[in-house]
Amino acid sequence: MPVATPANRVRVTREVPSRHGSRLAVLLALGALVHPAGLHAADGQPQIVVDQGTFDFGIVDRGAKIEHTFGLANRGAGELRIDHVKGSCGCTVGVASASEIPGGGQGRVLVSLDTSGMAGRTTKVVNVYTNDPTSPVVGLAMTGEIVADIVVSPTPLYLGRVRRGERTRREVLLRPGRPGRTETVTRVEHGGAVVQATLEPLTDEPGQRLVVELRRDLPLGRFSEQLTLHTTSPREPTLGLTVFGSVEGDVVVLPPQVTFGVTRSDSLLERELFIRNRGNRPLTVTRVAVPDDVATYELDTVAEGLEYRVKLRLRDGLHPGKIQGDVEIFTNDPDEGHLRIPLFAIVRNERRG
Repeated sequence: MPVATPANRVRVTREVPSRHGSRLAVLLALGALVHPAGLHAADGQPQIVVDQGTFDFGIVDRGAKIEHTFGLANRGAGELRIDHVKGSCGCTVGVASASEIPGGGQGRVLVSLDTSGMAGRTTKVVNVYTNDPTSPVVGLAMTGEIVADIVVSPTPLYLGRVRRGERTRREVLLRPGRPGRTETVTRVEHGGAVVQATLEPLTDEPGQRLVVELRRDLPLGRFSEQLTLHTTSPREPTLGLTVFGSVEGDVVVLPPQVTFGVTRSDSLLERELFIRNRGNRPLTVTRVAVPDDVATYELDTVAEGLEYRVKLRLRDGLHPGKIQGDVEIFTNDPDEGHLRIPLFAIVRNERRG
């Protein structure tokens, strides 16, 4: 199979059947369900069919841009609406040819994959959200082998939710990506003042170790720093490594975001948030604010001064489409008096009955 250079754009128009059974497991684990051809939807209902939900792009150099068009059909009698197309990461973009497909009609989804920053066997999925009642989310997968002179692992580097003032140290391995190659990282350039980074040679195998340590005096909240790795590779003289995470104080909100997923406008789904105090002083939740036209809430005390619960419910009769907002939590903590928790949902307009 040909190898593409980073400057190449690999554009394909036909499907290649998957050669690895594990890729089907990846799609099923992500909730992707593709109707088998030949089934008939209930009267008046749409039915999405994708004959080949996985495209194998073969072997490419890191940095190659891959494009593939997935064909899909509506085998039902009702109109199929494509509400939203979302990639599993910023490197993957999907665009539908139309937002409505009539019964018996055909459609396409163009998927673009940027392999910059990747290495090794890779599978990326684009999810297509539709009004098919049996299969509201369908996954389209791009898979293949990406080769590079230097393999950075892990990338990006997620340091997690760090307690303020604690020592946080991680290692990133820098290994040769091609047999017989000896490219190395010569120095690390910082894009901020979030972490300290030190290069060390590996003693038991070819390659290097990048030791990354988070500064202990960072303020509360999310942090991110871009490291530039200067290398001896003529193909990739520089590599980027993003280091990110968040610094937490005494107040923790779990989960860190509220997701209702794909829902009907009359589902009245509920979600819960827990606000927990890890400090020595009693905590009081003084107020909660939610987007009033989107959701309602109830605030309960689980343990006075230590833990509180917020029950969230989507309002009935929401307009179809994507909903994004914040749940705002106000407390008496001097450092964490105002917390924002992202809220997300996709509403369809089918109603019971």
